[in-house]
Amino acid sequence: MLNFVLIVLSVVLISFVFLGFNIFFRKKGFPETEIGRNREMRKLGIGCPKSEEKRLHRKLKRASKINPEDLTIDHTLTGC
Repeated sequence: MLNFVLIVLSVVLISFVFLGFNIFFRKKGFPETEIGRNREMRKLGIGCPKSEEKRLHRKLKRASKINPEDLTIDHTLTGC
Protein backbone atom coordinates (compact mmCIF):
# COMPACT_ATOMS: atom_id res chain seq x y z
CA MET A 1 0.00 0.00 0.00
CA LEU A 2 2.81 2.43 0.87
CA ASN A 3 4.56 1.64 -2.44
CA PHE A 4 1.39 2.48 -4.35
CA VAL A 5 1.02 5.85 -2.58
CA LEU A 6 4.66 6.73 -3.28
CA ILE A 7 4.30 5.82 -6.96
CA VAL A 8 1.14 7.91 -7.29
CA LEU A 9 2.76 10.88 -5.54
CA SER A 10 5.85 10.66 -7.74
CA VAL A 11 3.71 10.56 -10.92
CA VAL A 12 1.72 13.58 -9.74
CA LEU A 13 4.93 15.46 -8.90
CA ILE A 14 6.50 14.70 -12.28
CA SER A 15 3.29 15.74 -14.06
CA PHE A 16 3.22 18.99 -12.09
CA VAL A 17 6.82 19.78 -13.07
CA PHE A 18 6.21 19.04 -16.75
CA LEU A 19 2.99 21.06 -16.87
CA GLY A 20 4.63 24.04 -15.21
CA PHE A 21 7.98 23.87 -17.04
CA ASN A 22 7.50 27.11 -19.02
CA ILE A 23 6.30 28.97 -15.96
CA PHE A 24 8.90 27.75 -13.47
CA PHE A 25 12.09 27.41 -15.52
CA ARG A 26 11.91 30.15 -18.15
CA LYS A 27 12.22 33.87 -17.62
CA LYS A 28 8.85 34.66 -19.17
CA GLY A 29 7.05 34.46 -15.86
CA PHE A 30 3.44 33.61 -15.26
CA PRO A 31 1.13 34.55 -18.14
CA GLU A 32 -1.06 37.61 -17.55
CA THR A 33 -4.65 36.55 -16.97
CA GLU A 34 -6.19 40.00 -16.49
CA ILE A 35 -7.98 40.86 -19.74
CA GLY A 36 -7.21 44.58 -19.62
CA ARG A 37 -3.45 44.05 -19.19
CA ASN A 38 -2.93 41.10 -21.55
CA ARG A 39 -1.02 42.24 -24.67
CA GLU A 40 -2.32 39.45 -26.86
CA MET A 41 -5.94 40.20 -25.97
CA ARG A 42 -5.41 43.90 -26.77
CA LYS A 43 -3.97 42.93 -30.18
CA LEU A 44 -7.23 41.08 -30.86
CA GLY A 45 -9.23 44.16 -29.85
CA ILE A 46 -10.54 42.61 -26.64
CA GLY A 47 -10.43 44.81 -23.57
CA CYS A 48 -11.71 44.96 -20.03
CA PRO A 49 -15.50 44.38 -20.08
CA LYS A 50 -16.14 47.26 -17.70
CA SER A 51 -14.10 49.70 -19.81
CA GLU A 52 -15.69 48.42 -23.02
CA GLU A 53 -19.17 48.96 -21.56
CA LYS A 54 -18.31 52.53 -20.51
CA ARG A 55 -16.80 53.31 -23.92
CA LEU A 56 -19.83 51.95 -25.80
CA HIS A 57 -22.23 53.78 -23.48
CA ARG A 58 -20.44 57.11 -24.14
CA LYS A 59 -20.47 56.41 -27.87
CA LEU A 60 -24.20 55.64 -27.82
CA LYS A 61 -24.94 58.71 -25.71
CA ARG A 62 -23.08 60.97 -28.17
CA ALA A 63 -24.74 59.36 -31.20
CA SER A 64 -28.31 59.50 -29.91
CA LYS A 65 -28.37 63.18 -28.82
CA ILE A 66 -31.38 62.44 -26.60
CA ASN A 67 -31.80 64.45 -23.43
CA PRO A 68 -32.84 61.98 -20.66
CA GLU A 69 -34.63 64.75 -18.73
CA ASP A 70 -37.06 65.30 -21.62
CA LEU A 71 -38.17 61.65 -21.70
CA THR A 72 -41.53 60.71 -20.21
CA ILE A 73 -43.25 57.37 -19.72
CA ASP A 74 -46.50 56.83 -21.61
CA HIS A 75 -48.65 54.87 -19.15
CA THR A 76 -51.37 54.24 -21.73
CA LEU A 77 -49.18 51.67 -23.48
CA THR A 78 -48.24 49.73 -20.36
CA GLY A 79 -51.79 48.64 -19.54
CA CYS A 80 -51.61 49.78 -15.91
